[in-house]
Amino acid sequence: MPRLRLGLAARAAILCALFFLEKLLLNEFVDFDRAQAAKGLGALLRSAQHSGFRFLVAFTAVTALFAHVRGGERLKIADAAFRSATVRVRWIPVHAGLVLSLIPLTYWLYRDEVPWLPLATNVILWMAIAIAAGLSALLAMAPWRLWRQAAAALGNTWLYAAITALLSAGAMQLSQRLWSYTANLTFDLVRRVLLPVIPSLNADATSRVLSTPNFGVEVSEICSGLEGVGLMLAFSGAWLLYFRREYIFPRALLLIPAGVAGVFFLNVVRIATLFLIGNSGFPDVAVYGFHSQAGWIAFIAVACSLVLLSRRSPWLNRTAVHPDAAPAMHNPTAAYLMPLLAILAAGAVSHALSSDFEFFYPLRLIAGLWMLFRYRWKLSALDWRLSWRGPAVGAAVFLMWIVAARFTLPAAHMPEKLALLPGALRGMWILSRIAGAVLIVPIAEELAYRGFLMRRLSRSDFESVAFKSVRWTALTAAAIVFGAAHGSLWLPATAAGLAYGLIVVRRGLLGEAIAAHATTNVLITVTVLAGNQWQLW
Repeated sequence: MPRLRLGLAARAAILCALFFLEKLLLNEFVDFDRAQAAKGLGALLRSAQHSGFRFLVAFTAVTALFAHVRGGERLKIADAAFRSATVRVRWIPVHAGLVLSLIPLTYWLYRDEVPWLPLATNVILWMAIAIAAGLSALLAMAPWRLWRQAAAALGNTWLYAAITALLSAGAMQLSQRLWSYTANLTFDLVRRVLLPVIPSLNADATSRVLSTPNFGVEVSEICSGLEGVGLMLAFSGAWLLYFRREYIFPRALLLIPAGVAGVFFLNVVRIATLFLIGNSGFPDVAVYGFHSQAGWIAFIAVACSLVLLSRRSPWLNRTAVHPDAAPAMHNPTAAYLMPLLAILAAGAVSHALSSDFEFFYPLRLIAGLWMLFRYRWKLSALDWRLSWRGPAVGAAVFLMWIVAARFTLPAAHMPEKLALLPGALRGMWILSRIAGAVLIVPIAEELAYRGFLMRRLSRSDFESVAFKSVRWTALTAAAIVFGAAHGSLWLPATAAGLAYGLIVVRRGLLGEAIAAHATTNVLITVTVLAGNQWQLW
């Protein structure tokens, strides 16, 4: 591996990840039931915690985004200074000790028993130690003079970020008050959509319940569509900001209300379709599958439509070229990302069409095979060589995975609905699951996370980046993204991503990571089928 050189962005990212993990740790010692019932100072503390956390998250994200967009020579100089500084290990145990001392103080915050400190004193002491812990983490990453230099280099970015974060936190509070009104509007629109199809529909506006003798749904506040609206506001705003040089303002701002209207309309269609599916005799599909997946499908559909149409519109985009006049363009990213994206898209459709058991899993296999076949000529040019090291790393990852799963996942046997299928159908499903886990998924995920993302974090022209030249920051970032995609097993998945990435960087061969990943999945598959450990699938 090359010599480690951490810049300003890398150190800030490490600190954010560290603080987030420490918050998760401290959350384990909070009695949330008592926190919700707290009165007086306890209630004020709970409200301040919620608002403060939202503000800090928004402030951090906006500061990072504004700093990236603004750039500037002073930030480059500050980044170079950070790259020349070493991590000061002596501050790490100080930080760890301070964080550990927060555990008993956190435990006593909302307890009914008489604590060893009054609540006000406990809060003051907690804040003082938390500030000291944050400062010690900063000092572990770099000397204080470098952090002052970085703060000065950001200039008035701090002020703009603070104002934006305050507005964002306030908007969150306001949006919660709008939930009831928006839910009423959604209920009325869904009722109007369904009445021509189901004239016998019962609609109780007081409880917002739509029902027939066969099926019923409640349009609760969380079904109002505001979550999708928030996602679309964040996506469209970030997209326009990032590609601001391409779009024509102020007319490009029309994309924001267009996206919001689109996602809200599709939410109405989603609930109406869910009701029709349940009323037609498939309540499990409606409740377990369609309900959880259709919202994401709708958001992705609106976001992709917004991007594709706006980038082809000369009225909105100054770089737009008519499709018939556009020259053929080489897109190196597609071969690396499309197999995984196709599997994920097929998975969303499969879940939407299934109940609590994903009967249509073979759709994932078909989608992955199709994309690998489509880009076969491009992929055949990659170096697929491997050695014994890949399977050895895969076996080690498997052992770690089994240990982590033992403490994370409850034991489960073959799904009942799979066991009840006719033998031929059950066998076909299991064979498709094996083929997906052992052959398709390892190739698709390693192409995306190690072949593309790990190198793209190093340079925009990622294909020119040799695997052996990838820095550990890019390796770690790709592993964290890989881990986040694996749900409750995010921690062992992150470690697996580090192992797969490390062997690629050491050997310079993507085939080694694919072999390691496939070996892990083969051993997991054997454990599932031979040991009846279906929680691993």
